[in-house]
Amino acid sequence: MFRFENEHYLWGLLIIPILVVIYLIIHIRTKKKFERYGETSLLQKLMPQRSTAVQVTKFSLLMTALACFIIAIANPQVGSSLEKGMRKGVDIMVCMDVSNSMLAEDIKPNRLEASNMAMSNFIDKLKGDRVGLVVFAGKAFTQLPITSDYAAAKMFINNVSTSMINMQGTDIAAALDLAVTALIPDEKTDKDALTIDNLTSKVIIVVSDGEDHFDEAAKMAARIHERDIVVHTIGIGSTRGEPIPVRKGATIDYKKDSKGNTVITRLNEAALKTIAESGGGVYVHANNANMGFESILDEINAMFKADVQEITFARYDSKFQIPLILGLILLLVELLLFGIKPRWTNWFKEKQMGRNVAFIVILFAISLFTNALSAQTKDELNAIREGNRLFNSAEQLRDDAMKLKEEGGELNTITATEKMKEAADLYKKAEIQYRKSMETTKNWDKANYNLGTSLYRQEQYSSAADAFKQVAERKDADDKLRAKAYHNMGNSYLKEEKYQESIDSYKNSLKLNPSDMDTKYNLEYAKKKLIQQQQQQQQNQDQQNQNKDKQQQQNQQNKDQQNKDQQQQNQDQQNKDQQNQQPQQGEEDKKKEEERKRQESAADRQKQEMDKRQLDALQQNERKTQEKLQKQDERNGRPVKQEKDW
Repeated sequence: MFRFENEHYLWGLLIIPILVVIYLIIHIRTKKKFERYGETSLLQKLMPQRSTAVQVTKFSLLMTALACFIIAIANPQVGSSLEKGMRKGVDIMVCMDVSNSMLAEDIKPNRLEASNMAMSNFIDKLKGDRVGLVVFAGKAFTQLPITSDYAAAKMFINNVSTSMINMQGTDIAAALDLAVTALIPDEKTDKDALTIDNLTSKVIIVVSDGEDHFDEAAKMAARIHERDIVVHTIGIGSTRGEPIPVRKGATIDYKKDSKGNTVITRLNEAALKTIAESGGGVYVHANNANMGFESILDEINAMFKADVQEITFARYDSKFQIPLILGLILLLVELLLFGIKPRWTNWFKEKQMGRNVAFIVILFAISLFTNALSAQTKDELNAIREGNRLFNSAEQLRDDAMKLKEEGGELNTITATEKMKEAADLYKKAEIQYRKSMETTKNWDKANYNLGTSLYRQEQYSSAADAFKQVAERKDADDKLRAKAYHNMGNSYLKEEKYQESIDSYKNSLKLNPSDMDTKYNLEYAKKKLIQQQQQQQQNQDQQNQNKDKQQQQNQQNKDQQNKDQQQQNQDQQNKDQQNQQPQQGEEDKKKEEERKRQESAADRQKQEMDKRQLDALQQNERKTQEKLQKQDERNGRPVKQEKDW
């Protein structure tokens, strides 16, 4: 492994381009001043010994020497040996919350990035301890098995993001379950290692905001504590609440719920405190000033630390002598050159080498410096070889497990499950080695391809497709390797049911390797699946349209029924009004009839009275007439019968 002991001194290399710019400005100004005195050809004759090429060469040598001295101060080192040593340490598993609520910015820059930076600083302060990482949201998975390779641990921590898990939530119980599984020694471990592992103190650190957590976490922490494993918790965020930003390009919006209300995330301190109490640990509230890891580190340092034997990079050899000697040589050559043409330049001119002196010297310096970095390439080769060894072992275990499953039987199923679990651990370790092999050489095709295969076996198909894409789209890569990369990229898309992308990948693979029958078969299979997917989508669309039409018909029927009901209600209301009006009309008629009867009764009484008065008058007249006749008869001496004329 290659490294610089004092990396911050490398910033001094930035002064070289600044000095180059200053030199060019001075050179241009000097040239303009000479042009003011006379023509260039005349000045060359007046100053035949003056040489611009030698001056440029001197400056190039000086800058190269300065770069060598800066690199020597940074002290390049190469890990030369692996040593077995005794360490005192604690096994630490960190459970990192990657749910969307960790994007809240109540801790700058946001909860997740602040946690990642704080954890990297925490790892820098560890001495002999082993560390691992579990990420979780609605579900959990082991991002890094427990290891003492701090460089690999920091690399994995820097890659943690909320996009790693699609299922939202805060399933702390699942994260604790995975963490304790990583801490408990395997039953197949040899007795000495098992004894040492049992003596080692173990700690789980949960970093979360505790929102939307599952209630099983406290019970899980209590069961873990029964195994003498301490559970600490760090609460990230504020209790007053904070919106979750959603960035779309240059614009920033905030996460909304199904009703369109802005989602506010709050730290659930009560849940995290309960988990810490159940796990025998402490709870720390993180803020911008203190992220809580230092308090947890004090608790860890106070724990019992057993002596553990482990193979580690123990010794680095300093290689500062190489750039230092090279810089001194270049500086000496620069001092031996003057600003005038030396006598031996004519010989170089005759051989047409004079104008290439600076280029040759710089090329020589670069070649020497490249040789100094050759150890880094060896480390990368060792890493990829180790990754291949782990991957092949995992493949063998996987093949054995598949055969056992085909044979059937309960015992075979249990054995196959154990082998698949061992294979998954080996795939993860192989991934770590492949990533280490590309710490400096990001575009190493073979390492990227092998990384993709290990991710594919871990069912991380999206990440696997990205790794294969790095190889497939590099025009400088070997065509056979690119064809395989396109093929596996198509397989990854096929697993994700991205059939069109899969078809495109298979076609690109066949362009590079037209005779690959497996790719042709997979291409036809992907086309068939795409047709089925489109048919299913069409059926779903038709079903949706039918449901929509039925819904519209139902709505129309409901509307017609409502109109009919409304009309019926109106008719009923009219009838009711008529019924209400009929009694009123009857009362009015009755009143009129009574009034009429009263009027008729009054007229009748008046008529009867008039008739009575007339009758009385007639009777009175008759009496008077009778009296007159009677008196007349009495005078005549005989009675006369008188008839009535009415």
